[in-house]
Amino acid sequence: MSKIPKIIHQIFYQGEAEIPEKYRYYRSSVQENHPHWEHMFWDETKSRIFLEENYPWFLPVYDSYPYWIQRCDTIRYFILHYYGGFYVDMDIESLKPIDDLLENYELVVSKLIDINNAIIGSIPGHPLWLQVFEELKKRQLNENDSQQSPNINPKVKKSMAYDVTYSTGPILFNDCIIAGKFHEKLTTRLCPGYIFEPGAPMEMNGQITKSKVTEESYTIHHMTTRWLPIGHRIINAIFGFITNFYWRFSRPNPPTPLP
Repeated sequence: MSKIPKIIHQIFYQGEAEIPEKYRYYRSSVQENHPHWEHMFWDETKSRIFLEENYPWFLPVYDSYPYWIQRCDTIRYFILHYYGGFYVDMDIESLKPIDDLLENYELVVSKLIDINNAIIGSIPGHPLWLQVFEELKKRQLNENDSQQSPNINPKVKKSMAYDVTYSTGPILFNDCIIAGKFHEKLTTRLCPGYIFEPGAPMEMNGQITKSKVTEESYTIHHMTTRWLPIGHRIINAIFGFITNFYWRFSRPNPPTPLP
């Protein structure tokens, strides 16, 4: 029996009318594979009303973010705390229903090298979210703290991409799960990367590997990075081409997926 409500949440901050065609295709694949689930769509207006009505204490932090993607990151956490269900990024394509991944779990997440925040399943009120809320406040207040992530190059730490991922995105999400040891709990399903995000570098059997095989995948995360400025996206595309060449010709065959 599933503890996680069968609700799928998706966010496009600029509004439904502005959704690009390829995102509409990905969204329709999610809807077609989950006709028996409730689907909730969120934009800037709905997100702010939801916070005003249910979490008004967070509005000063929410309004202080310089980038809209930070508000998209944070609103997913509050939605899952309140409603539960699955949050699914708009650039995720569904291959088949995720129902049989739920079983009796209270938290379902995707682990690449670290744990990503692009697709998350949760019961309402999961204790992870209280830890996330506290960390969001801390990182907003200590935005320029020189002690944060001391192993990261200072130039990288000044970039928009790092600022977003550290303050509200996957770095914060992964840090909260590890700090609270939620990844070790029997009620958490830690899905290897090929389940939701085939094609991305992932850790399996103690190795970093990459494979586009989708036989056991439920979704494909296309990682369009639309939230980055165009210059960052061009650099990202060039870097992606180089790393894809490396993975194709320099890496050994990927290890057998974990059962």
